[in-house]
Amino acid sequence: MIIRKKRIVTVDILYWMPDYNNILQEFVWQTKDVVPEIPRVHRFLDYWHKNIDAVISEIKVADTVDNSYLPVKEMYTLW
Repeated sequence: MIIRKKRIVTVDILYWMPDYNNILQEFVWQTKDVVPEIPRVHRFLDYWHKNIDAVISEIKVADTVDNSYLPVKEMYTLW
């Protein structure tokens, strides 16, 4: 049995709304998640991709242990 500890994860999303495509906006979200897999963050990004009409420019993910950003393997865009 493997015990996985959850840590605070910060997700920083830069995006454009369809009506204001010349203004870059930012959404910051914190949650507890299992690092490095971050399944809750992936579910949130899947939800964003399917239900929110915003084009994501950049996603940064940081956890509480090393406070460094992790690269995101997939970019979610609505084109």
